[in-house]
Parts: sequence; structure tokens; C-alpha cells
Amino acid sequence: MGNNDTAAIRKDAPLTPVSDKNGSHVFMCELEWFDERKKYVIANAPERTAKLEFPGSDLNFLARVLYAEASGSAQLPDKAERDKEKAAIMSVNHFRLNRPGYPRNNYIATSFKMVCEAPGQFESVYAKSDKFIGSAKGRVESLGKSECSDLEECIEAIKTFLEKGPDPQYKFDNFRGYMKNGPGTHVGRSRFFLSDAGAALLKQKP
Repeated sequence: MGNNDTAAIRKDAPLTPVSDKNGSHVFMCELEWFDERKKYVIANAPERTAKLEFPGSDLNFLARVLYAEASGSAQLPDKAERDKEKAAIMSVNHFRLNRPGYPRNNYIATSFKMVCEAPGQFESVYAKSDKFIGSAKGRVESLGKSECSDLEECIEAIKTFLEKGPDPQYKFDNFRGYMKNGPGTHVGRSRFFLSDAGAALLKQKP
């Protein structure tokens, strides 16, 4: 077309595409993690754990383990039951603090991360489960809404544990996955146990 040429526009010519003015909704998982600059303590803790302090990074690691080990909303729709199961799992973690034998007598965990990273103890950690890995920094933002909500519940469960202290009705040192009519105390979709060794430790010191 030359400089003096005129372009004719037909009435039936196709219109230039126009973008959707409503835009696209993108969900990003944003959570209120524990402040890694602070240290936290357990309220109403027994003498065994009363003096322990937990950095925010330790509690954020625990939240990821709890998220990977506990039943999510897809497996356990009742939130009250999910909360009970998380409280019971927290009792296992707390039971093992400052105690020998998990997994051996010369290993004494003074942080939740040490409890969870003890050799062969928490499958989600040593087997690097998808849920545990997927909740790490740099990946957590891409979680879906339900998964993000499940992880948020885990953070809130830890906050409740710190504020109220250990639940006296849950005195366990082990837990396993769901098995209909299987042994153990059923809470949510997990089964909880107090081993003979754990019962002896509990008798010696709460």
C-alpha cells in the first residue's frame, strides 16, 4: 500500500479481539508462618519441657510435618475431628522431647525438628513425601486452596498447642495410619499408641 492509498473498511470485516475485561483470578497460597526471629515456649508444660524454647523456624518445620502426617480435609471432612487428630499427633511430638529412646537412648531431641528428623521415625520426613516437600518455601505458594487451608490449620493447631499446653487426654508416643478395626486408639484417621517403654518414661517423669 502506497502513502497515498486508502484502506477500505468493510462492514463485515472481523473485529480486533478484545481481552476479557474481568481478567483472570489467580490463587496464591499465603500463610502466616511463625516469625523466625522469635522464640516460643509451651504454656502449662511439664518440668521436662518447660524450659525449652522453640525458634519460629522449628515450628514452621513442625507445621510442614503435621501437614504431611495428618489427614487433610479431603480424607476427613469434619474439622473438629481433624483438630483432634492434630492435637494427638502433637502429643506424640511433645512426648518425645527431652526423652531418650526415640529412636535410641543416646539421641535426645530438644526441638521439634530433632524429633521429626530422628532416623526412621517420621515417614514424611525420611521418605520426603510429596506433601512435605510441596510445603517448603518456594513451593508452598503453588498449593491449591484446599491444601493451603489444610496447612493453615496445621499452623493454627501448633499455635493452640503453644497457648494451651499439652492435652492431658492424649498420652501417646507413637501413631500409625488408618486401619479399620486395627489396634490402637483411633483419633481422626490415625491410630495412636503408648509403648511399654513410653509408659515407663511417663511414670518416671511426665
